[in-house]
Amino acid sequence: MAQNQYKCEACGATFNSEAELERHNRTAHSQYKCEACGATFNSESELEAHNRTAHPERQGTARS
Repeated sequence: MAQNQYKCEACGATFNSEAELERHNRTAHSQYKCEACGATFNSESELEAHNRTAHPERQGTARS
């Protein structure tokens, strides 16, 4: 198998394994963005935890 055969469709980065590509996608291309400050998170639960601690005044607002 050729090295760097797994390419990220979002940014073009290449990886030696599918696992490395998946890890890259989880960390580099976060899906959940805080509307208050722009911080990004890999899961909705991480975003919710961030909102509870960093923006308690915004509880109950739309997310993602």
